[in-house]
Amino acid sequence: MVGALTRLFGTQHLELAEDVVQETLLKAMRDWPYHGVPDQPAAWLHRVAKNQAIDQLRRKSRGVELLKENAALLRSEWTLSGTVSEAFAEDLIADDQLRMLFACCHPSIPQEQQLALALRTLCGFSVPEIARAFVTNEESINKRLYRAREAFRALGRVEFPPAAEVPLRLKPVLATVYLLFNEGYNSTEHQDLIREDLIEEALRLGDMLVRHPLTARSEVKALLALMLFHAARSEARLDADGAIILLADQDRSCWDRQLIGLAEGYLQEAVKGEEVSTYHIEAAIAGIHCHAPSFEETDWITIILLYDRLLALVPNAIVRFNRAIAIGRAHGAAEGLKALDAVEGLNTSHLYHAARGDALRELTRLEEARSAYSTGLRLTKSAVEGALLRRKLEELSNTPQR
Repeated sequence: MVGALTRLFGTQHLELAEDVVQETLLKAMRDWPYHGVPDQPAAWLHRVAKNQAIDQLRRKSRGVELLKENAALLRSEWTLSGTVSEAFAEDLIADDQLRMLFACCHPSIPQEQQLALALRTLCGFSVPEIARAFVTNEESINKRLYRAREAFRALGRVEFPPAAEVPLRLKPVLATVYLLFNEGYNSTEHQDLIREDLIEEALRLGDMLVRHPLTARSEVKALLALMLFHAARSEARLDADGAIILLADQDRSCWDRQLIGLAEGYLQEAVKGEEVSTYHIEAAIAGIHCHAPSFEETDWITIILLYDRLLALVPNAIVRFNRAIAIGRAHGAAEGLKALDAVEGLNTSHLYHAARGDALRELTRLEEARSAYSTGLRLTKSAVEGALLRRKLEELSNTPQR
């Protein structure tokens, strides 16, 4: 709805669109329980949002001019749903959210600001969630969002980019979709570790990108394969009480083999292209996990080699961290801890300290393990992950000291 309103009224009215959508949803929450859900709920929401936006614009002189300019579009209740709009070419992606993703990823906006704006405006991320995704603090994200909004207002109409510009904007669009998926797969702020709504939305956007001729590129297929490999394991990640089941302990018969097969098909299509993106490599790693008969039989050596290749493309702390985990699996806890200690920039990550705790516990350096787990517990904002760390701390008392 935010995307539709912004497309109709222009980027300078993004905040108006956000406010109107919130008011519309609140009105629906108040009215529908008493009067019943409308026969066409989406049409009701679009109509009410559009009318509220028009009412607010009528109070402003520039708003009145804008309404005159868009008189033809505003006559139809269905304009906002994308079914009636001669102002946009038929061969472009019709989905307003995807259109807005490409608008947010305009070359005139720095990429980090693009991603922050898209995640906040279109994906509903909180500032803490965005900060966690970028491994930075909330103050930095607030500054990025302010600068991004100022630049976005100057763009004018929300148009899908010409075909020649699509490849230039595709990289940040894919990054946004992947960050959306990651927050659904391992939520940082929500009470549930897994948010199926975000996972499904990321897969929906990925599917739309794969199906459209302008965006059906190899890296898009690789990203969709990567997300499907991960999504296939969702059902086995939590027990009946909602507690985390680690990869080593998951019942692999619960993994969705149909999704794994679909992911494998997209990955095979992706490797036919000449380009090798980070998504190709990450999907290959995820595929190794999905095809391993057991945790013990996982091909960790090949995974390390793939992380080496990934480091050549994106030499960042997250890749080094994941590579260190694989080293520990392949060559033992001592080597894994050594690799973890060489990683810089993750002192505020609870996952980093939890991984160090695991290695230290395996080496029976229990006091150091307890300190690492305690640090991770203090840093995490996830209740589910916090419960896992408390469980590990309790288990330390039953581990014999060497």
